[in-house]
Amino acid sequence: MADLKQFVAAHQDYDVALLALQRERYPMLSDSDFRFCVQQIDGRQRTKDKLPTFAAIDSWLYPPRLNLEQCSSERTARYKTSLLTANPLTASPLTLIDATGGYGVDTFFMSEAADETHYFEQNTELAAIAEHNFCLAGKAIHCHPEPFDLAQLRHLTADNQRPTVLYLDPARRDSHGGKVFRLEDCTPNVVDIVRSVREMARVRVLLKLSPMLDYHQAIVQLGGNWDVYVVSVNGEVKELLLLSDGTGMIHAIALTDSAEQVFAFMPEEESSAEVQYIVADAPLAGMYVYEPDAALLKAGAFRLISSRYGLRKADKNTHLYFSNISQSDLSGRTWQVLGVYTRAKEVGRVCTRASVLTRNYVLPADILRKQLRLKDGGDDYIIGCRIADKPLLLHCRRIQ
Repeated sequence: MADLKQFVAAHQDYDVALLALQRERYPMLSDSDFRFCVQQIDGRQRTKDKLPTFAAIDSWLYPPRLNLEQCSSERTARYKTSLLTANPLTASPLTLIDATGGYGVDTFFMSEAADETHYFEQNTELAAIAEHNFCLAGKAIHCHPEPFDLAQLRHLTADNQRPTVLYLDPARRDSHGGKVFRLEDCTPNVVDIVRSVREMARVRVLLKLSPMLDYHQAIVQLGGNWDVYVVSVNGEVKELLLLSDGTGMIHAIALTDSAEQVFAFMPEEESSAEVQYIVADAPLAGMYVYEPDAALLKAGAFRLISSRYGLRKADKNTHLYFSNISQSDLSGRTWQVLGVYTRAKEVGRVCTRASVLTRNYVLPADILRKQLRLKDGGDDYIIGCRIADKPLLLHCRRIQ
């Protein structure tokens, strides 16, 4: 193993694809050892930005590529840890049970919020990697290399007076490798588990679902009251989390490398919010146009954004918002409107290079880009959108 460790360290910055083709250069390694080393080098290279804490630990082990692609990032795992720490429903002292442990990223970081942590994983090879890594980092995590079931949950909580969080991140692929999105098609079947756990007074469920899922439908199917957390990282929705026995509050969490912005609301606030719309032929040049972060859009705060911040919405189904002043405290992207046009040839007279976006427009972005005949890039944007039920082209400059 020492020789393998030295080989990995010596080749950690090599081109992995090229290294894999040079098998004959390393006759001192068996085929299985060579594949192991390539997997470790590839794993570290692929996740050193996604999982920087792991990359800094000597002798850390990495699983096959598919498991790395499916695992949480360190940023989102740390957010879940803070969620458990700050939530009164999951206050310390706490027992954490990760029923779908996988590579163990969430278990590793969320254990910081728990007094006792249990990790379940039916893939014994993956469980062995996780247990090695936990021990290497000095984590006192109880590892169970077996499938999780409700009998184990009852056993672990029978004499435990601490509140318990059962964390579920079900597999969202069928037996043929195809993606599934319905709760009952995931493995394990979280619908059955949640219905059984509801009878256990001290157990809360933290459920991680596909960002593609409609959380309204999921809550109806699961029953009960759930707090919703839609988490984006640098503008892309990465996780949809549901926490049981909540108040029904919806949280849009926009994470960047250095900040965290939260927009929280109750469903009735959104449905009752009064929206101000841009009126037809309103003078838009000079105004600021704001596109909410993906977490806010996924959370469905379309009306409330307008009323909370005094913004005018472009159109009922166009989720762009206008203001005469810059709103630097809003998560998302902001532009200033330089000009407003109705035809592509008008844009060509004032702009030769720009990024092209469409929002509820008559053409998709790639077709509009061809019509505009603009070079891509630069600081300018052309946004094709529907405003006051009229298709328009906005020439904008990015502010933030």
